[in-house]
Amino acid sequence: MIVLQALLMLGVRAADIRVYPLDERSVYTIRLGREEPTTCAFPAPLKAIVGANVSASVDDDPGILLSHAPGTEYFSLRRLKDGANGALNVMLRGKVYALAFVAADEPDRAVIFLDEPLADGRTRVPEPGTLQALLERTKQQGREVAARAGMSPALESAKPDTVTLYRNFTATIELIVRFEAEDALVFRIRLENPMDRAVPYDPAGLAVRLDREFFPAALVEASGAIPAQGTGLVYLVITGSPDGGRANLPVRGHYHVIIPHP
Repeated sequence: MIVLQALLMLGVRAADIRVYPLDERSVYTIRLGREEPTTCAFPAPLKAIVGANVSASVDDDPGILLSHAPGTEYFSLRRLKDGANGALNVMLRGKVYALAFVAADEPDRAVIFLDEPLADGRTRVPEPGTLQALLERTKQQGREVAARAGMSPALESAKPDTVTLYRNFTATIELIVRFEAEDALVFRIRLENPMDRAVPYDPAGLAVRLDREFFPAALVEASGAIPAQGTGLVYLVITGSPDGGRANLPVRGHYHVIIPHP
């Protein structure tokens, strides 16, 4: 996480950074470009690296150039040829981790591997206090970005203004903020009620839909009623997938909010 914070301070956009828990059963796909390097960082020094179409020597005419100092916990890569793909097997603490590289116009600038291996295919759910802190950071995002004028924002966010129509009210997703390390999305939703009476809803049943998948809220801040001819704000946090693993949900997905109401 120190590496992650350092990259953000150097101006690398949060959108260009990927954070994954270590899992020797997974193959990690990493996007490479020709003009910008991609740095992969691990929680400990690497024992060995074995590659295909990847080399530290330009004389080998590889598709992908590797830069790595023995004994360090990171390496950098850059694509030398158009459309070049490649692969690496990384030996770390007696386990082998498989990386696949693909050509991309918008490469990953940094890939951080966390020292949090998945147990039984599941990841640790953040504590309620952590989720509450993410919610509060989302509330303050506008002020933080203004205070850092000229710097890249440390959070990946989107303002989709996606409207979900209900019989008596509308729900507009005003803001989505992604927190990569926690694998969490925080939504700010504006509810508008044109009726002459208040419209109640159930905060405990709030969820978000992406395509055919539903993600129940892990934390909600909501009043439970939209005032007559008025508006209300709802904040909700989505973390992980319904089966307990990482969801890696994109901040710019086409989401709709599910609001149970009478």
